[in-house]
Amino acid sequence: MFSADQALSQLRRWVIYATINLFIVSVLGVALRYKATFAFPVLDYKYLLNAHSHFAFSGWITTALFTALLYILTTSGVRLSPVYRYQFWLNQLSSFGMLVSFTCQGYGTVSILFSSISVLFSYWFAIRYLYDSRNASWPPLVRRCVQLALLFLVLSSAGPYLLAYSMSHHIGSMSFYYNAIYLYLHFQYNGWFSFGVIALFFWSVFRYGAPTCQSLGRAFVWLMGIACIPAYCLSLLWTDPPAWVWVVSVFAVLLQLAALIVFCIFLVRNNGRWSGRMPAAARNIWALSFAAFAIKLTLQALSVVPRLGSLAFSHRPVIIAYLHLVVLGFVTFMVLGFFIYQGLLTLRTGAARTGLLLFIAGVILNELLLLIQSLLQFSSLVWGAAGYYLLGAALIMSAGALSVSGAQLRRLP
Repeated sequence: MFSADQALSQLRRWVIYATINLFIVSVLGVALRYKATFAFPVLDYKYLLNAHSHFAFSGWITTALFTALLYILTTSGVRLSPVYRYQFWLNQLSSFGMLVSFTCQGYGTVSILFSSISVLFSYWFAIRYLYDSRNASWPPLVRRCVQLALLFLVLSSAGPYLLAYSMSHHIGSMSFYYNAIYLYLHFQYNGWFSFGVIALFFWSVFRYGAPTCQSLGRAFVWLMGIACIPAYCLSLLWTDPPAWVWVVSVFAVLLQLAALIVFCIFLVRNNGRWSGRMPAAARNIWALSFAAFAIKLTLQALSVVPRLGSLAFSHRPVIIAYLHLVVLGFVTFMVLGFFIYQGLLTLRTGAARTGLLLFIAGVILNELLLLIQSLLQFSSLVWGAAGYYLLGAALIMSAGALSVSGAQLRRLP
């Protein structure tokens, strides 16, 4: 078992590794934008896109959530097992294995092997963490969020299984192929990622004083939890599905909108109890994360309107903007804010503070450019220079991530 000091030292080191992985993700984003704008025949665009998405999920977000969840476990009185060290490096092995193999061959034998290792890691981590967290001194609300996050992490593995099945049985239906991918994405984005960061938020709120109107927090989590599985139907609307899929989608959307209203009331009534104790950087980046979360749920609600839904699914910039809104605007901002809040990520140097500002500016600029590009496409207009501006936004994000991660490297022993 790790002592408390050993565990915290280890977790700080893993946070540094996670920020380095975030920089690698940003470099892949720059490469994608460059290839989409200029001739760059060395790399296959689709292969690089697969590497970018898989490494973002596993190398950055899962690594960050893994570390953050272990932090709230050890600070709640549970001594960490050395098993988590093996799990961390297993996840890094699968992440970098997918990074290289997807870049070189796309979906192939080697990349599927590393993807399978990633799935096995998720099972091992979920089982071990649930077992160890039985003795954690958490409020029931935090425990419920953690349980839902790990449940949806395991459920998301059904997507790769279905994808492998379609490839091994030569199922020619593109709907089946993409719906298997959307199944994985849905339970990662709206399940594992979302409930993971929500758990971190509520843990932080309770740590600095019990919030008022806790029933609102419980209602929010229950509404979001119940909505998560039927909300997958939102990903099926592009296939012109039967009527029951639309009905389930509307049901899920109504639950999510109710959850959003409840959450906003909870924030308003409790803001003064915890935000004043936060560093300004963490407070501001969390405000941006909450805004992204509200926009995310609003966009999902609008997608059930047939005309708007068909426009969204038929325009690539809209899909890319939504995915980046969730991964960067909501999840990444929340995780970075948590690390800053808990002192796991230092902003003591000018390089770190400047880097964080650059990264945030790059994310916001990227979303605005994609919004403009989408609106022009809706009007049947082509913005020929969009690729250059989007490449610039990617470079700004990458420069920011480099500055933040570079500043953390000084803390390595």
